[in-house]
Amino acid sequence: MRRLRTKPWVLAVLGMAGILFYFWLSSRSNLNALFRQDRSRGEIVALAEEAFQQSEFAEYKMSRRVNLDLDRTLLHYAQLRDLPREPGVFYPVAVWEVTWKGKTPTKKEGLQDVEFSLSYDFSGKLVGLTKASPNLNRPPNLEEEEALAEAKRFLRQKGVDVSLLRLSNKIINKDDRVLNYDFTFSKPSPIAPELKEVFDLHITGETVTDYRARVVFSSDAYLVPPAQKTAEVVSAIAMLAVWTGLAVLLLLLFFKRLRHDELEFKRARWLGLLVLVLTWIYIALQTRPEWESMVVGGGFAGFFCGLCFLLVYSATDSFARDVWHEKLALADVLSRGFLRVKELGRCLLDSLFFSGATLLLFGLFIWLTRSTHIGYLSFDSDALWALQGKIAVLSAVLKDALAALFIAFLLLLFGATYLRNRLRSEAAQVVILALLLDLAGLDLYHVRPTYLSFVLFLPIAGLWAYFILRYDLIAVLLALFTVKFFLDMPFIANAPTGLNSAVLLGVALVLGQFLGGWFLSRSKLAVKDFEDYVPEYVSRIAERERFLKELEIARTVQQRFLPQVVPSVPALDIACICRPAMEVGGDYYDFIQRDNRTLGIVIGDVSGKGVSAAFYMTMVKGIIKTLVKSTAAPKQMLTEMNTIFYENAPRNVFISVAYGLFDFQNRTLTFARAGHNPIIIHKSTLKRPEMLNSRGMAIGLERGDLFSTTIEEVCLPLERGDTFVFFTDGVSESANRRGEEFGEERLQSIISEHPDASAQSLLDEITREVSHFALGKRQHDDITMVVVRVKA
Repeated sequence: MRRLRTKPWVLAVLGMAGILFYFWLSSRSNLNALFRQDRSRGEIVALAEEAFQQSEFAEYKMSRRVNLDLDRTLLHYAQLRDLPREPGVFYPVAVWEVTWKGKTPTKKEGLQDVEFSLSYDFSGKLVGLTKASPNLNRPPNLEEEEALAEAKRFLRQKGVDVSLLRLSNKIINKDDRVLNYDFTFSKPSPIAPELKEVFDLHITGETVTDYRARVVFSSDAYLVPPAQKTAEVVSAIAMLAVWTGLAVLLLLLFFKRLRHDELEFKRARWLGLLVLVLTWIYIALQTRPEWESMVVGGGFAGFFCGLCFLLVYSATDSFARDVWHEKLALADVLSRGFLRVKELGRCLLDSLFFSGATLLLFGLFIWLTRSTHIGYLSFDSDALWALQGKIAVLSAVLKDALAALFIAFLLLLFGATYLRNRLRSEAAQVVILALLLDLAGLDLYHVRPTYLSFVLFLPIAGLWAYFILRYDLIAVLLALFTVKFFLDMPFIANAPTGLNSAVLLGVALVLGQFLGGWFLSRSKLAVKDFEDYVPEYVSRIAERERFLKELEIARTVQQRFLPQVVPSVPALDIACICRPAMEVGGDYYDFIQRDNRTLGIVIGDVSGKGVSAAFYMTMVKGIIKTLVKSTAAPKQMLTEMNTIFYENAPRNVFISVAYGLFDFQNRTLTFARAGHNPIIIHKSTLKRPEMLNSRGMAIGLERGDLFSTTIEEVCLPLERGDTFVFFTDGVSESANRRGEEFGEERLQSIISEHPDASAQSLLDEITREVSHFALGKRQHDDITMVVVRVKA
């Protein structure tokens, strides 16, 4: 699959033409008539402000907020019936709501909420009023006829012909000595027989405190077809399944790579912080001027979104580098502060082309839908941001930027990377990714019914699948933001004031991309001129691999210098084990047989771990092999060994050694130990094992005078059935998850419970009990043991 070969600037020009054509197609829609504003937002706010200043609420300290509320039901009906907007006909598809809120102190209840709200349609007609204040809940009261007359007078003031009205509902109740009246008037709408205009009024005491003018359906004749409802449910389930599936896969990947230390949080931390700030600002703009929501709500939302993006970015970045690192090459260069690279220029131009192509196709499909009356558009009030002033434009930019970041990394980059990692066929990748994009919803579901949306926008999804697989991540991110920004921009044509901040920002965005792309594409620097970015975790992995290699070397050295076979001695039954830990220690054991009358058994533990410990173990073996040629007595050999080792080893290295010499002719065991664990002796004539705990300090701690006077040599008689267990601290200090050590007492208990067991059977039983005790806990030290049983 190849990239387009046409020159990038030519494609960018075509993209700009596509954006203009999208605006032209949108202007041909009857939606423009429905959203045409006879009065601008500023004029509506001025009207409301004048009414507020003339009201009793002007004396309160209140904050103002302006919203544009959309009636999706009326919008749907107008599109299905292809209704034109006729002058003077009441059909409020959207209304401006200007609200003041504050608090006022009261003697009994403390601070009480105060609210004054006015709603206007696009022609400037008042269609809603709310007054809420403790001061309004007071007598005098109106009689029923007076209240009804007051309601009609109010409606006449608002330009309603009351002669055509019918009183369809009336409710009267008394609350705290104040009479409350609810009147509902209605009349047929001139638009269609199934529509009627409804006017709801609430009178408290002698004041109209609530008023709503609306258009409703007189019967159930207008209903969404069951098939369409089913399609919406199915599409919602499909969309939820796509996003949930991606989130689950990403979470599994995140924790897997976190466990293997394959994540980098350096960039993710800063990007997460950026998302936190942008989200906080967006929530603050949406909830202003409510300070609690701005600060607390924005803070919590920002923290959550920032944390989520940190997770998404770190996992996706790590995964993508393994599968196709070239996708992130430009982003790596830009993150290091190098902006003047030709690939960035190409990305700007490419993104302009693909965003223009997307908007053009979108506009064509909308035009086809409206011209053939096979569907309609559905959106919410947020889509009308272009009509709502500078703050709304800034909110839309922040919202689109945040959405572009999450969609680009979670759906586009992670989804595409996962498919690329699983599928070899690029055609299969494009098809499946296109289906995922179509099912994921996004803004493509402006069109209803949703099954029509799925069919119509599959070509756009296919275009984006190709775009994601063949082009750089930066181009994808820029194009996604551009499409989302311009998608709802055509509504600005309905504003009576002409050009505004949204239009200027859109023009700046397009021209900035084109001019910036043209300028940067002529740069002499390219991505290939920079060194490849290496994440910190890659260095850590390399260090870990080096350590594992060193570990393997240490294990090999350790195993090669241990006895490969157990000596065959008629008088003794011998079994031995040395089970290396994850971190190789310096455990050592050996058999020394000078003649047929004696057998020496030596066991030791070198301080430290890894290659250095293995090195000193080989040194110990060499010293022992040299000394036993001239020295047989354990005490003398260990003393001379200490002198040699002290002279040749660093001061921070020492060895614990135990040496036992079995004499078959004299039937004795001569034993000495240098700081090592005692050996366990189970005499055949005794019930309980004993510890042979002779004195002695570790080798390498002192030059020799103190060592020779401290070390003690013990001689014991041998009898048939005696058992001797030599072991290192890896056995007795083996710990479980609670931090408890196996201990020498457990060793003695196992030995006493198996008095007649062979050496191998006893060894197997001990190792099995140690493993069971430390179940689930990582082994950090070698387990070395020699079991000797006297046969004859």
